[in-house]
Amino acid sequence: MPSKDLTKTMLLSLVSLAGGAWIGYADSRSDDVLITLGLLMGFSFVMGLAGSRRPWLWAPLVGIWVPVLDSVLPRLGLVPQRPGESFTLLSALAVTGLVMAVCFAGAFLGAGLIWSARHVWPGAAGARR
Repeated sequence: MPSKDLTKTMLLSLVSLAGGAWIGYADSRSDDVLITLGLLMGFSFVMGLAGSRRPWLWAPLVGIWVPVLDSVLPRLGLVPQRPGESFTLLSALAVTGLVMAVCFAGAFLGAGLIWSARHVWPGAAGARR
């Protein structure tokens, strides 16, 4: 029988993958970069709150979908290709770097909030005594 921690990690991993894929698909059909970055930051923050022991895992599971779907979906014809837009290796690396930085920031902010609630404000809900 799997442990409770392993079950929670697997469930949160599936939620991270599904949420990241949804944000990546929505981004591939939109030009709004700031909305996409806000969604990535917010969702990674929530994942950091829910699984504060592994924020390093949630960030790549959420963020990898944006550059992957931006490069794959137009080539498959599943989203319209924008005229004059090319997705080269350098632009893919730049997008990946920005997306991962935002996702890591969100996940670690969420995990840091949980840590501070347990250690800095011991009277807060969820604190260990």
